[in-house]
Amino acid sequence: GFPLVLLRNLRHPVYLLVVLAQVNISAMVAGLATFMGKFLERQFSLTASLANMIIGAVNIPGAMVGIVVGGAILKRFQMSLRQCSAMCVLGLFLCLLVAFPLLFLGCPTQKVAGVTYSDSFGFGPHDLECNLECKCLEKAYNPICGSNAIEYISPCSAGCKVVNIHEDNKSVLSYTNCSCISENGFAKPGTCSTGCSHLFLPFVILSCLAGILASTSHTPSFMLILRSIQPEDKSFAVGIQFMLLRVLAWMPGPVLYGSAIDTTCILWEKRCDRKAACRYYDNTLFRQRYLGLQFFFEVGAF
Repeated sequence: GFPLVLLRNLRHPVYLLVVLAQVNISAMVAGLATFMGKFLERQFSLTASLANMIIGAVNIPGAMVGIVVGGAILKRFQMSLRQCSAMCVLGLFLCLLVAFPLLFLGCPTQKVAGVTYSDSFGFGPHDLECNLECKCLEKAYNPICGSNAIEYISPCSAGCKVVNIHEDNKSVLSYTNCSCISENGFAKPGTCSTGCSHLFLPFVILSCLAGILASTSHTPSFMLILRSIQPEDKSFAVGIQFMLLRVLAWMPGPVLYGSAIDTTCILWEKRCDRKAACRYYDNTLFRQRYLGLQFFFEVGAF
């Protein structure tokens, strides 16, 4: 009877469409869980630890609140199947309205000498006119921020000749006498800020609110499945549901997001003549493709 039960469930329109909606939401969550930390790091110049702390302290509790609120509303009003579906549609519609402005909240790509910014056309990051005598190694990556607000891939690429070191802990304080930075230029270790930190708080608030609204459909959609199929098929249908979620969302989702993000890279680290890690992304493209995929899956769920 296994094939008959499987076909009976997959041909049930309510069951199939609700599961496909959950597949879209799960694919969105897979991208959020896998790459949101990297997205916050690149867009708002955050450290990896702070970006992941924000996700753990804001986005995940927000999703939990949405699930609890959705279940509480369902129990309080003793909703019918039609009311459950209406609640799912309303929650996802409000989520779309809140999530749409996120596409425009982000930072431009920082100025990186020889990558996104160049005084001399045709020169790469390691062979600018001002650092030709330094003979910088291509694999060298130790970003510094110049006093001219331009980032350099390494002190060598900025033509810096003097390193100032802290006497106590031996950490690098600054680099001076840099030939690529005009007017007695100096540089500090680390990347330059993207200069739009004021957009970070609105982004976090809107993304958290969108997560709460999307999560309110979790319990009603689950009840739609349990109430619409035959009683003897319930346990089997739930097993098929979670199998489809893993096969159609959790497995291909991160791969799809990763491929889309890789297309926005503008400088790759090379190892054995193969691409290894991405050093710099086009921030605007990164935001549009990453959040565009999130929005696409939300529309699919709706």
